[in-house]
Amino acid sequence: MDKRFIIAIAFLMGCTTTENQISDLVEQMAGNPIESTAWTESVEGLTAIGRPAARLLISQLNPSHYVGKNYREFRSEIEKLRTGSARVLGRIKPRGATGPLKDRISSAYTDPERIACIWALGETGFNQAGMDALLNVLSDSNPIIRLHSAIALIKMDNENGYEEIENAVYGDQSELRDIVNVGLRESSYFGVPVIKRLMNGEGSEQKLLKEISNSVGDKLISLLQSENPEIRRRSSIALGILNEMRFEEPLLGCLEDPSNQVKFSAAASLAGIGSKKGIEFLFEAMRNEDPILRSNAVKFLAKVQQSGEMVQEKLISSMQDADPMSRAGAAQVLGLANVVDAIEILETATTDKSPTVRANAIIALGHIGLIRSEEHLITSTQDSDATVAYYANWALSRLNQTNK
Repeated sequence: MDKRFIIAIAFLMGCTTTENQISDLVEQMAGNPIESTAWTESVEGLTAIGRPAARLLISQLNPSHYVGKNYREFRSEIEKLRTGSARVLGRIKPRGATGPLKDRISSAYTDPERIACIWALGETGFNQAGMDALLNVLSDSNPIIRLHSAIALIKMDNENGYEEIENAVYGDQSELRDIVNVGLRESSYFGVPVIKRLMNGEGSEQKLLKEISNSVGDKLISLLQSENPEIRRRSSIALGILNEMRFEEPLLGCLEDPSNQVKFSAAASLAGIGSKKGIEFLFEAMRNEDPILRSNAVKFLAKVQQSGEMVQEKLISSMQDADPMSRAGAAQVLGLANVVDAIEILETATTDKSPTVRANAIIALGHIGLIRSEEHLITSTQDSDATVAYYANWALSRLNQTNK
């Protein structure tokens, strides 16, 4: 028998087997109560099959699907199928699911259907149409629907639902707090800013928030091992926001990451939690001959300084470093972070022997924008280096705009 024929037969048998599995799981989903063991098993089974089931699952969201051969006598069966299909789609995240999902979150559908579709939109990630639909639901009369929408929006990096979440945490409805508890634990690095904001409050809710923070922190540590550098980067930033010394060791491991953005994000987070090794990494990179590393070091040191002045003294001290790269980098950071206390040493640096240092000190003075620096800048317009003179004129014009 032809080998290609055998392969084709095996392929068709495999397809038929998968189709039968999908059909059996769909019937199991339709025939059992939502959240029952059998219903949950059908959701997990379809999730395991994954994308081969996606087309049918998407179609089961649509009302037109239940006309003709797919007719269901009981509305409750449709609810089970639509809710379960949304759950699976949120896990496997196929293309083309956003439209049908967003169209099922209106009040025309049951609460289980709406909640499942809202959750799936959040899990699928940012999509403008999906986000717009969720924003509309934030004004829904049902507080449970509003809260689920707020949590889904967080997963799209949208802060519009923060107040809804805050009201649920500090309100008197335990059901809403339970939703926040589950939702924020699922939200990974997306939810860290709102978790940190809520932890700045007071009251008995702080115990729950600390438990949520610990759970999310543990998950973020594991995500530092992700194959996706963007996930590693976002996780390292989020650990810095949570700001606990227990994160120092896993973040130190990121300083050897192959991605520069992960390295520097981790270093900035380490600096933010008070780790000297993170600060040392950034200052060492600021002296590196590689212009990309120096640029990253300046950018992240400026962020660290803006968040708490923990590197200000070292930056000012670096203005007297023997290495002109260090002096120039420190001047850049001091200007970007608008460190007024560095004015005097920056003015002195306008006569530095290195034109690169002079130029960066002048740019920094332009950013800070104090009129007292005007005399130094006027003098620098006559600098023998054309670049230095150019930036002196730029800084003067900026100074004049700032002090109008």
